[in-house]
Amino acid sequence: MARKTFGILLAALLVVACSPGTASPAPASEVPASVAPASVAPASVAPASEAPASVAPPSPESSPSPAGTAVTGPGGAQGTTATLPGGVTSPEGATASKPVETTAFKKEAPWKIGVSAGYLFNSWVVFALAYIRYQASLDPRYSADIVVTDAGFDANKQAGQIDDLINQGVTGIIYWPVDDKAIEPALERAIAKGIPTVNIGGGYADLAGITSNAFIDQYIIGYTVATQLAEAMGGKGKIVSLLPIPGTTAFVDQDKALHDVLVNYPGIELLDTQNGDWNRAKSKQVTENWLQRFPQIDGVFSPSGQMSAGAAEAFDEAGRLGEVKFSAGDEYNGWLKWVAAHPGSNGGVVTFPPAVGTVGVDLMTKILTGEPVTKGLQVPSVWYPPTEAVKLVSPDAPDDWWANELPAKFLPK
Repeated sequence: MARKTFGILLAALLVVACSPGTASPAPASEVPASVAPASVAPASVAPASEAPASVAPPSPESSPSPAGTAVTGPGGAQGTTATLPGGVTSPEGATASKPVETTAFKKEAPWKIGVSAGYLFNSWVVFALAYIRYQASLDPRYSADIVVTDAGFDANKQAGQIDDLINQGVTGIIYWPVDDKAIEPALERAIAKGIPTVNIGGGYADLAGITSNAFIDQYIIGYTVATQLAEAMGGKGKIVSLLPIPGTTAFVDQDKALHDVLVNYPGIELLDTQNGDWNRAKSKQVTENWLQRFPQIDGVFSPSGQMSAGAAEAFDEAGRLGEVKFSAGDEYNGWLKWVAAHPGSNGGVVTFPPAVGTVGVDLMTKILTGEPVTKGLQVPSVWYPPTEAVKLVSPDAPDDWWANELPAKFLPK
């Protein structure tokens, strides 16, 4: 599929998904799962003039099922979109479909994007930034000069950097937060100056300082991962929980999802919860401490591949790998390699696509042209069981690699 066609496809999808709902209540807007990458692109990436075939819509044979919509990923991997069972609703979807008035943000080109990075030490955000650069490059209305700031995991610093972007006269701000509420006053100052803001940090927040969110539903991920783990354990045993950065939507909603699922499995005891901060080394250290404290650990809840890989290393080095089940992680290549090597002790993959950066740029485009958007646009996750997830690994790529559809010139170095 040509890059031009890819851009047209995404634009068409967003026109439908971003439009305000009708009088009847609608679920949160959603980008089709095929827009999200499903495998790692090895050295043989698509040339700059093309977008990989994996961005095509699901085949006509795909059909809804109780577990979600069937998706065929690269390598023929068979997965399903992660969904919730009947009667369970995500707190992130409650307000995502409400319309947002954008006429006040309409501006003539050229447009200059400011990217406020809460941190850049994490490989996922590096790939998300690469997606922002790539998608903006497809639209000549965007200036090639994208201003990027790095707060280094300091919320106060990020708030100050957002003010700096405002003073530099950027047209719009795309960001991922250290702490949603801590930077809210700075985001509101941007809105007051007529500068729209788009959150692509993976979670959803209904705050006045956010024009729109391109989000990956953290509650759905957490619920899917927790249910899979509980079933793999036969509904009984002792588990530990690794969560992302405190203060983020991912932390709050994944933790809520785990506790909501455990209500249905009274035979499972949650021993402890700690923060792995989407960091492999820290997660390994946390797990090493758990292994010293707890003589019995039957399961590890961790929707993050980076955190899961660190935990798995700790169990392996302690000689206790045979006693534990790991929940599904994401498509971090280090986790994919581990899944391929240990198919019987893990729950496979629930994707956390960095292509959310692409959707963030497309949302910003609609906002700057005064077109209607919704408060949130969901980029769906796809679950691949271990037998299918092994088809996604790129054994020759580094561990800090992510599923991507980027042309070679935009790949992180």
